[in-house]
Amino acid sequence: MSLISKTQKAPIPFEPEHGTEVAALYPDAPQNIRALINGVAGCSPYLRGLLKREGDWLLSVLAQPPKRVIGDILAAITPQNPHLAKDLRRAKRHIALYTALADLGGMWELEDVTKTLTDFADHAVNMVLINLLTAEFKRGKLPGCVEADLQTACGMVVLAMGKMGAHELNYSSDI
Repeated sequence: MSLISKTQKAPIPFEPEHGTEVAALYPDAPQNIRALINGVAGCSPYLRGLLKREGDWLLSVLAQPPKRVIGDILAAITPQNPHLAKDLRRAKRHIALYTALADLGGMWELEDVTKTLTDFADHAVNMVLINLLTAEFKRGKLPGCVEADLQTACGMVVLAMGKMGAHELNYSSDI
């Protein structure tokens, strides 16, 4: 099932002119997706900006199954990437936009939304931790750590409690 095939509803735009403007950027999208974009863009300035900025990406993933979309977003974040910070910001935009559309379009239940947001945060923290530890390893600052240990963050852990530990992060959660 894809976002196209499962979208069942759309919010009523609070600012219809903004919704209409952004929906016009997606003339080839199916009607149910254009209605969703119209409603989302007419209600959320943040998501409106993402719909304008990430339109090409969104159109490329609309027909794909959600597990593949989310998996591809996470797979693009690797600790060896020299542009990790930039890629994390892009991935955050993609996760936020896709998750919001799946949520507001009636495709996902609350548990799917919070799990996706938490899984992204968990993966991002892990990749950044490995990236930082790799730099310290190369500087000789991790005694007793061998290169193979880097994949397990040299035994270091980040303990997630509260919302993250319960897989209940929401859109405005910060970690």
